[in-house]
Amino acid sequence: MPEADLFVADLVALGLGQWSETAEADLLRTLRGTPAVLIVASTDRSWSALEAGTLEKHALVLLAKPYGTEGMRLALEKAAEAVHRAPPAPAGAPTRPLPPSQLPPPMMAPPVTVTPGIVRPVVSLAVSAPVPARPEGGLADEVPGLTVSALHVRLAALPDMERHVFLRRLSEMLDSGRPFEARFTVQNSVIFHPLDGWVASNTPMMVIERVCQSDAMASAVTMRDMEGAQAEERAQRLGMPMLELETFLWKLAVASLDKKRTP
Repeated sequence: MPEADLFVADLVALGLGQWSETAEADLLRTLRGTPAVLIVASTDRSWSALEAGTLEKHALVLLAKPYGTEGMRLALEKAAEAVHRAPPAPAGAPTRPLPPSQLPPPMMAPPVTVTPGIVRPVVSLAVSAPVPARPEGGLADEVPGLTVSALHVRLAALPDMERHVFLRRLSEMLDSGRPFEARFTVQNSVIFHPLDGWVASNTPMMVIERVCQSDAMASAVTMRDMEGAQAEERAQRLGMPMLELETFLWKLAVASLDKKRTP
């Protein structure tokens, strides 16, 4: 890692997607005392094992996907505040607290309304290993999820490659990693942000599920690429609630791929 005053680190990209004592030690060794906002996967709760004392001592803040501009801004501010609250480091330990002149400035974004479920608590965050489906007798707080790669596998295993038009188009668009919008009607659409792991929708889930099940209806859905800032701004302007992408895909798979076809 290069020298820096503050890191924003994606734990999955660092190969530290799940917490363990070894992973925690590797992370702290990698950061070398530098404050950091740690981005965790939307369906991972294992990093909740980090003790509050460890977070405070090393000026670390957990931020789960999906997050928006406001969520990241709050996380950066909390990390900067944690630098000043952190106890003195042991003699010889490399630390680089942020001086006031180098604190990250607020992002110049239009005022936003924070909708419950869009911006998560950034320190008391409960975060677990990806769960493809809720197992029988599983923990009550486990969140079902389906990754994009798992969706590819499920679609490839289907005998009829011509069916499930919408899910196949959706899978291809998600594979690109770029934000995009699927428009169902003039007023109703779903915005996908694969890289940040969220979707925003003002379309009833029942309608989306029917489109997944009807290839004729799926042919009427249009999709267009978007820029990341454009996707977030449009979702906020239209008041679209945000959902985790993997949870959203799991719901679609249950409603269409797992549903028995009527003879």
